[in-house]
Amino acid sequence: MKIKYCKNCKIYTLQENCKKCGNATSSAHPPKFSPLDPYGKYRRKLKLEAEK
Repeated sequence: MKIKYCKNCKIYTLQENCKKCGNATSSAHPPKFSPLDPYGKYRRKLKLEAEK
């Protein structure tokens, strides 16, 4: 079982849904690194746009 994170409440849990707000939780771990990542270009582009 991996730890999960609620983006609304900013708490960590092992549940699929947050026990405070009931929203779905997401993985607290970053994706595995791969130099052949086909989507890396898009993630970097979104990150740059979010910083503007």
